[in-house]
Amino acid sequence: MAEIGVALQVLGVSKRYPGTLAVDGVDFTVNAGEVHALIGENGAGKSTLTKMIAGAFDDYTGRILVGGKEVALHSPAAAKANGIQMIHQELSLAPALSIAENVLAGRLPARGPFLRRKALLAEARRCLARVGLALDPETPVEEISQHEAQLVEIAKALGNNPCILVMDEPTSALGRDEVERLFEIIRNLRRQGLAIIYISHHLPEIFEVADRVTVLRDGKKVATRRMSEVTPAELVEMMVGRAVSDLYARRETRPGAEKLRVENLSRYGFFHDVSFAVREGEILGICGLSGAGRSELARSICGIDPIDAGSISLGGRPVTPRCYREAIRAGFAYLTEDRKTQGLALRLDVAENILSAIIPRQCTAGLYFRGRGWGLMADLIDTLQVHPPDPSRPTRNLSGGNQQKVLLAKWLATGPKVLFLDEPTRGVDVGAKVMIHKAIAALADMGKSIVLISSDLPELVGLADRIVIMRKGHLIGRLPDDQRSESAALLAANGEGELAPV
Repeated sequence: MAEIGVALQVLGVSKRYPGTLAVDGVDFTVNAGEVHALIGENGAGKSTLTKMIAGAFDDYTGRILVGGKEVALHSPAAAKANGIQMIHQELSLAPALSIAENVLAGRLPARGPFLRRKALLAEARRCLARVGLALDPETPVEEISQHEAQLVEIAKALGNNPCILVMDEPTSALGRDEVERLFEIIRNLRRQGLAIIYISHHLPEIFEVADRVTVLRDGKKVATRRMSEVTPAELVEMMVGRAVSDLYARRETRPGAEKLRVENLSRYGFFHDVSFAVREGEILGICGLSGAGRSELARSICGIDPIDAGSISLGGRPVTPRCYREAIRAGFAYLTEDRKTQGLALRLDVAENILSAIIPRQCTAGLYFRGRGWGLMADLIDTLQVHPPDPSRPTRNLSGGNQQKVLLAKWLATGPKVLFLDEPTRGVDVGAKVMIHKAIAALADMGKSIVLISSDLPELVGLADRIVIMRKGHLIGRLPDDQRSESAALLAANGEGELAPV
């Protein structure tokens, strides 16, 4: 590693959201000519810290220095002006525009009001060459592959001649060959003196490409280490940092008869040949890294997305939900990981959201009788301790934790036989998390079958009766009961450690 000097210094920075201190007094330094990995569990503060560096907030506290000079990064334009570019996991390209127009967006070469097309194409080719692409720059982005679009995104960022490049999960859409190609590009950029902040959940990637690593946990910096001085197990311990909380006291589980069986299920390109079973009163945890196929599997079982092969049986009888409505009638419910855009209608009140999934039960001869579900709705508000307990309150005016309780109440109102919970406590405070955990355990005690998908390892290890591991679209095994720990789960998700048969 050729250290040319300090490119970025973050000194005692903090960022608070309502009710949450997302980043708490973090110090962070990146050298020029260095790939510096930033890791931590979901909610550790990685995204908030890097968004701060990229100018997404104007209300952070602390100091940020670029090249030794203190700067105020209160807007993306300010970050860009100081040589900082961020490549987000979700691409920012306009599919209908050409590659060249995307790469040079905001800086198109012009003479007066006229576009200098030859200069546009020449500059676009130069930027594409930096990432090893020989595509026609006049090709619309919608006509190229996902991995090519990822490289175009990188070319777009490099076209602004940054001195600091932030890369958030840059390999999530890439195959193995494309990943190796990207790593070679990163190494070339490092040799050119660029400072690169690399965010990834995949530990093998970090050991292959990074020079140093900083670990965040609960909004605070745990440590910074050279990659040559740390092992995967030590990094996992730093990320986890604690034994499973007493909050997750083990339940006395007595699973009943098999309720759900999935055989050789596939949705090509997302998950392949997946088989497992869940019994009555059992919480089955599914562990995996981002992109492992966990959410896609749950959505397909619940009829939201299609299935290409395999079979599903519920209570010993085959079911083939063609849509989510049919799945709900059969006894499935899916709590989405994205409550704001896919789970709740934030403009509606609490009662309307909770009762929205059981509208057919409240209708007679085409007439809707809202009062028919009022008792059930009131019981759910009381059980989950939605605060304030006002059914007429607009859902958008609730805290994130109480919105999540309303979403859970919505699907509990359907009386599901099998409940899929996808990141059920993401973005909620500790108090709401405790209440949701108690509700999940109580549902299992009542005989409900629950499939828990969570990136919160303490939650997964503490709540689940069994934990299976998904990796790159395949269900690769079960975490042995005598090895149930956060460290073992994270190492297994990274392809390390011995697993038992499902």
